[in-house]
Amino acid sequence: MDLVVTCAVGLEDLLRGDLQQEGLSATVDGPGVLRLSAVDDLDPVRRTPMIDRVALAWSPGNDLTEAENLCRAAGFTGDIAFRVDERDPGARGQLIDAVVAQTGWANSTGDWQVNLDPATGRAEIGPLAWAARFGTMQRLPATTPPAVAAGVLRLAKLQPGMNLLDPCGGVGTIPIIDALQRTGDGLVIDLNEESISLAHSNIQQFGVGEQVLAEVGDATDLDLAYGSVDRIVSDVPFGKRIGSNRDNDALYPGLVREIGRVLAADGRAVIITDDKRRFADAVARDRRLKVVKESGLRYNGVSPTAFTLSRVRTRR
Repeated sequence: MDLVVTCAVGLEDLLRGDLQQEGLSATVDGPGVLRLSAVDDLDPVRRTPMIDRVALAWSPGNDLTEAENLCRAAGFTGDIAFRVDERDPGARGQLIDAVVAQTGWANSTGDWQVNLDPATGRAEIGPLAWAARFGTMQRLPATTPPAVAAGVLRLAKLQPGMNLLDPCGGVGTIPIIDALQRTGDGLVIDLNEESISLAHSNIQQFGVGEQVLAEVGDATDLDLAYGSVDRIVSDVPFGKRIGSNRDNDALYPGLVREIGRVLAADGRAVIITDDKRRFADAVARDRRLKVVKESGLRYNGVSPTAFTLSRVRTRR
C-alpha cells in the first residue's frame, strides 16, 4: 500500500533518509509531508519516532476498505469510528452521511480511528499516530512535540554510549525519546518543580528509568564538571509561551556560558529557540562555541530554529 506520513516542517530530508535506510521508498511531497510507496511491512513506520501521523490518500467517494484494513493491521480490534475534518457544517454533514452509508462506521468527534480530511486529501489512521505507537506523555502547554524531539536528536548525531543533557528539559521529552532509540544516559534539568515531577512520571511510564534522570536545577548554573557532557539538546524558552524576552537577556548568555563549560571537546549541542537574534548574539559573544548549522522548523504554529553548536578549536 501507499502511505502518507507527516513530520515537523524542516525535518523532511532527515525522515526520508531514515525511512530509506529502513528499505522504504520515500519521497517528499510538500512541507512536512512524505509519501511512501509499496509499503508491505508496517514495522519500519511503527518504530520511526520522527513520524507524527500516518494516512492514506483519500477523497470523498473513495472506498475506505483499505483504511479499515490498516486500522486492523495496526492492532485495533473494535468497531471503527470516524470523524470528518470539515469546517462547513453542510459539507461535513453530507460526508458523514455518505461514509456511514458506505461503511457502517460510527461518527465520533472524540474517540475515532479514521480522520477524513477533504482539504488535504487524506484519511488519517488514528492507531498509527505517534501516541498510539509509542505512548502518551504528560505535557505542559509549551512541551516539545515528541516527533520534533526525535528529529532534533538526529541533528545532534548521538552515538551509543554517549551521555545527553537537556538543561531546560521540561517534562523530559527529549532524553526520553533518545532513550527509546539508543543506549546511553540522559539527564533532564529544569527549574520548574512541576515539570520535573511530570518528567519523573514520563520516565516511569516509558520504562527508561535506568537511562534517564530528572532533577530540579538551573541551566545557567549547572552542577556538572567541565567537559563532562557529550551532547546537549534542548528546546529553550522562546520568551512567548514561557518567560519573556527580558528573561532571555539573562537566560541565554548564562545557558551558552554553561554549554561552553560542560560540553566535551568533541561535543555537539542543538538548541531550539524562536528568539533567534538573542540566542545567536549570545553564542557570538562566547569564544568557546560556534554555530555550525541553522535548521528552520515549523510546527504547532511556531517557527523556531534549531541551532547546532560545536566547540571552537583553539590553535596550539
